[in-house]
Amino acid sequence: MLRISNGVKYILWANIILFALEYVLGCWDIRLDNYLALYYVKSPYFKPMQFITYMFMHGGIMHIFFNMFALIQFGSAIESIWGIKRFTFYYMATGIGAGLINMVATHLELSPFLDAVNAYFSNPTPDTLESMANTSRFINPDVVCQWADIWRAGKMEPQAIIDESISQIQDLMNKHYLWQPMVGASGAIFGLLLAFGMMFPNLKLQIMFIPIDIPAKYFVALYGVIELVFGINDFQWDNVAHYAHLGGMLIGLMLMLWWKKNPHNELFN
Repeated sequence: MLRISNGVKYILWANIILFALEYVLGCWDIRLDNYLALYYVKSPYFKPMQFITYMFMHGGIMHIFFNMFALIQFGSAIESIWGIKRFTFYYMATGIGAGLINMVATHLELSPFLDAVNAYFSNPTPDTLESMANTSRFINPDVVCQWADIWRAGKMEPQAIIDESISQIQDLMNKHYLWQPMVGASGAIFGLLLAFGMMFPNLKLQIMFIPIDIPAKYFVALYGVIELVFGINDFQWDNVAHYAHLGGMLIGLMLMLWWKKNPHNELFN
């Protein structure tokens, strides 16, 4: 069992304090995540500082427990070799990078939907309504096409369809896009996992509840593949920010390769 290193200890306490503060303020209906969680860039809640603050917020006791457990296990081993300066820089860089990459992925996912919404709101017709059918995983295309068919057949007043559809679309945007933030240290944790796998490639690890020893390099690769599969498939029931996890690993890989080529960096000496 490794001693908890100083950098890990500071990050750990920052997460615990904010988690406790969020709970206490919630008793007075003060939503700390409205300010510190990472919202989509077009949300009225978005602030640039959230690319930093979001990684210190968590959605529940199990969320923070598993992230902080991984921080202690992987982070302390890494910091014992790197020192506090390099470790802290790496942790923050991978966390911020994870947020940025997830934001880009979210924007690319949302762009077709938002373009179709703007086209419909500015010119509500059966055709512009139907164009939204397959632009979002949260839209039921059968329902949208049914609205358009009813509109064309004259079975319902057009204004009633427009009012109902716009109301439901706005609710959808608020529920899934503009008001649902990203929280958690997972992006930075996956960055640490990547670094650990590169620094201790043959050290045997176990996936929790599965008593099978796996070399760290394969352990990291397995997690990367899992995140990629879930990110590409984009399941409707899945609210995990998989591209943030991949983003943390990508930024971590870039930093590791850069430091390998430039080992003598005065900033961290």
